[in-house]
Amino acid sequence: MSKRKAFKKPASTQKPPEKSLQIDSRQLQLTKFTSPLPPPETLKDYDMVLPGAAERILSMAEQQARHRQNLEEIAVKSGSRDSLLGIICGLIIGLVSITGSVICILSGQPLGGGALGVTGLGGLVGVFVYGTRERRKEREAKRNSVQLLQNSSSSKA
Repeated sequence: MSKRKAFKKPASTQKPPEKSLQIDSRQLQLTKFTSPLPPPETLKDYDMVLPGAAERILSMAEQQARHRQNLEEIAVKSGSRDSLLGIICGLIIGLVSITGSVICILSGQPLGGGALGVTGLGGLVGVFVYGTRERRKEREAKRNSVQLLQNSSSSKA
């Protein structure tokens, strides 16, 4: 076996470099706004960078508002139409059920007529009750979300 000799580096004659402390300072500013439009100061800044930009931003916000209002109007009208069609269909089903029940009973089939009448009207009542509950839940959810928004905006003020 061969033994290794430890190799020592000769002492350096140079002075170690002086350590200097350098501070790098950076700042990040984040601005957030919840309105569809930026604050007036920001609009001014946009206009300084690109003349006419503030007017374009305002125009874009107005177009978006008109578009959203049109969509809301369509949604409300179609909801009303669907509700009316549901009422009309329910009326037809109820009338057919009662008419069929009466015809069955007059034809000597009281059990079948009674079953037809009870199931037809029972189904309509069930759908009505279910729809009423769902609308109530939807209204409560909307009311809660509005209250949350109001509470969050009042806590910021």
